[in-house]
Amino acid sequence: MSLGAPEAFKVQALTNREAWAIRMLEEGTADPHNQRLALSAILTKLCRAYDCHFVPGAPDETAFLEGRGFVGQQITKVLRMDPNALNQYSKEEKP
Repeated sequence: MSLGAPEAFKVQALTNREAWAIRMLEEGTADPHNQRLALSAILTKLCRAYDCHFVPGAPDETAFLEGRGFVGQQITKVLRMDPNALNQYSKEEKP
């Protein structure tokens, strides 16, 4: 078992501009450029949504990375989905 090995916890360093963009996004003050910059940093650097998550010989690290990637994939799914379809999907899910 390799829990805690470095690969699972690697995060590509954010630039100062990306860090500020994420902060402005949270505050609700980000302009369109900073919104895109923040989202890109979240998906590619923090969630590692587009990386290969497999770590040979380390199934626990692979699972951890898959969890991070899943968050990014869900964000991307909502971004690509028609909002009307999203609302319809939500109505069908209610008991």
